[in-house]
Amino acid sequence: MAAGTASPPPDAEPPECPVCLSPFDAASAAPRVLPCGHSLCGPCIASLPPASASASASAASLRCPLCSQCVPFSRALGPSSLPKNLALISLLPSPPNPSRSRTAAAAPPPPHVPLHADHSRLLSRFRHAVLPESASPLHSPAPAAGLAIGSFASDLGAPWFCPRGHPVSLLPIETPAAAAKQESPLYYRPSHAARVAAAIDALSAAARDEVIDLVAVSSRLARRVCRVYGFWMGPEAAPLWLLSERHSRGVSCLLEERSRREETVALIRNVGMEVCEAFMGLHGEGLVLGCIGLGCFCLDRFGHCLLDLNQVLALCHGVRVGVCSSKSKAFMAPEVAEVVHDKLQIKDHDFSGLLGPSSDAWLLGCLLVALVTGDEQLAAGWSTEGSYDDWKNEVLTKVDASLVGTHMEPWSATIVSCLNYDPEGRPEIADVWKCINGSLMNSDIEALIPNVDLAARKSFMCLLLGELSSMCSNLGAVESDDTMHLSQDLDDKHSTPDDASSGGIINNEEVGAAGMDGPKCGLYNSSTLLAHRDCITGLAIGGGFLFSSSYDKTINVWSLQDFSHKQSLKGHEHKITAIVVVDNDNQSLCISGDSGSGIFVWCVDPSLSNEPLNKWYESNDWIYRGVHCLAVSGTGYLYTGHKSTVSCLAVACGILYSGSWDGSIRSWWLTDHSPLSVLEDGTPGSITPVLSISTELDFVVASYENGCLKIWKDDVLVKSEKLQNGAIYAAKLNDKWLYAGGWDKVVNIQELLEDDSEVEIRDVATFTCDSIITSILYWDGRLIVGLSNREIKK
Repeated sequence: MAAGTASPPPDAEPPECPVCLSPFDAASAAPRVLPCGHSLCGPCIASLPPASASASASAASLRCPLCSQCVPFSRALGPSSLPKNLALISLLPSPPNPSRSRTAAAAPPPPHVPLHADHSRLLSRFRHAVLPESASPLHSPAPAAGLAIGSFASDLGAPWFCPRGHPVSLLPIETPAAAAKQESPLYYRPSHAARVAAAIDALSAAARDEVIDLVAVSSRLARRVCRVYGFWMGPEAAPLWLLSERHSRGVSCLLEERSRREETVALIRNVGMEVCEAFMGLHGEGLVLGCIGLGCFCLDRFGHCLLDLNQVLALCHGVRVGVCSSKSKAFMAPEVAEVVHDKLQIKDHDFSGLLGPSSDAWLLGCLLVALVTGDEQLAAGWSTEGSYDDWKNEVLTKVDASLVGTHMEPWSATIVSCLNYDPEGRPEIADVWKCINGSLMNSDIEALIPNVDLAARKSFMCLLLGELSSMCSNLGAVESDDTMHLSQDLDDKHSTPDDASSGGIINNEEVGAAGMDGPKCGLYNSSTLLAHRDCITGLAIGGGFLFSSSYDKTINVWSLQDFSHKQSLKGHEHKITAIVVVDNDNQSLCISGDSGSGIFVWCVDPSLSNEPLNKWYESNDWIYRGVHCLAVSGTGYLYTGHKSTVSCLAVACGILYSGSWDGSIRSWWLTDHSPLSVLEDGTPGSITPVLSISTELDFVVASYENGCLKIWKDDVLVKSEKLQNGAIYAAKLNDKWLYAGGWDKVVNIQELLEDDSEVEIRDVATFTCDSIITSILYWDGRLIVGLSNREIKK
């Protein structure tokens, strides 16, 4: 056989059409040569639009998608009028099958949209980061938010080499709205390659670079990092999915499977070494994480620890958008927290040289604390509450107690040194690796450590602060035992108890009210009260004082004369979730409830004793715990709302109103506590949790998790309005003025208008806040707002 007609090797890949990326064949998809010299398959040539938008369908020309040249083409004769590329046909693996050709001729495949020249070059760059449509890892409808899980529906060859059924996680990536809404011409449909190329093209250049880097880095670090396979899109529209290797067993299971102490310590030693190696490998590639949780690490079938980058990106996105869940327990170094809090720094990428391997050393220390002590909450404890020194001493005490009497006692000092507030005072991760491994090995271990010259690298790419973590689709808030998970700004990590107790009016400013005309519209004077170290959960007034409760387990007392800070009431062991004040003839009482089902009663008098007058703990059911809301009546009763179903309480005109997670509001007579009525919206699909209730005369106003406000008059629903996009955590009705705010960080001020036939709401003004609004109080012509970033605005 002549050399020119030699058959290709059996394992050679067949030539592909550069437009649809489908293999050529000698029948229906034969390679045809355009006058410009480029070869495309027949179906792609037939689907190419005319060279000009104004040309008719029968125009005798088309534009080559590869070189953009206008070339002659007879649509009457079709692709068969163009010559075949015999050189490409000779490279096909087998001669054409006549029966297959007849079948193909009878039912030609639907035409695909031709790739633009830019998209063709883009796919060439992402050739190993775009999975074929046949991978089809989603076998059930994708969840509304968060990571999806699935497995490959077919075997994948180079460069993935994954068998059918291989488990993966899918992270949704947001693309600009313009790209998502782009419509295809009517005479062809987009191929999988065209849709993926368009979605990738809509991403920013920085996001595309990050994906390329993650795919390459995860491939090189396959022993310590879960492989990131690349992008995939389903047969329908968006989203664009980022696929990663998945293992079902997480490292957190080690906290639950503790058996003998010696076996546990040995297992933690192995995991600790592999975590160090994952960090060192990433640093060698110029990548730092900035934020992780214990759930970002998993165990493969051999028990080796791997870092799941998809989980890291999902967690980073949650931190970026302010969704901080106590279940996720995100670890973050203080210098990283400051950058995250400064949104302008993130936008302008003004952190060159600030973040590096030392920031990840803090994360390593938190991970080791969680593994050694078995207390994940302790490892993440300083991310939410307490002073740094107190937390560090508690960590040292518990780590010492866990390691005493074992051959790993030297770990204690190393772990605590990783949690040094000064980044320059933290050890290198390679030194931590030596400490862990040296506890059982006395031989020379230098050769086993990856040779990474970090000193020569001046800057690192931080995954938390990168483009990709900001483009993940909305992951939503995850419900935990604290009911609401609000963003907690971390700008006060170096604060001390003395700092917290010296709060007061720290800022006076003028705030513009955007909206329609109303009383006092225009510029308002605004002041900030700052004494808490965590999210504000409630506001109450009584006895001449303003009381504020917080997740930091304290109640701060403020003077109503000048709003100066008077005292901090401490005694709760859990996050305070509800507060109410009772004004009697003889004395005033402040009553607070916490997430541990504790109820504390404080005496309100000029002395403001720091000891509670009384305290007790409510019983818990088998699922739920904690007191979520409180209400008092003039008859001397205290009503508590537990987390199981009751979400909010209100008392007015001898009636107790209770809101529930099932979307209903029930009313009860205070005299005998008999049920009175049920307020609910019978509209299909309207069931959503009630978050707050406010009453005034014969009106009842309720806010909901879906951003709706509903108003009842005399137990009849008279108004339902979608006010905000996110949950409305607080609503207050005062006379005819309605104030509402929540997840959207906006306070809406509206006027309630009533006539004989109907009730209307008129928009008056809006105020934009710096954080999520958690509580609203109106007093003496002042609007007082509690925020999730520990501030109180008045």
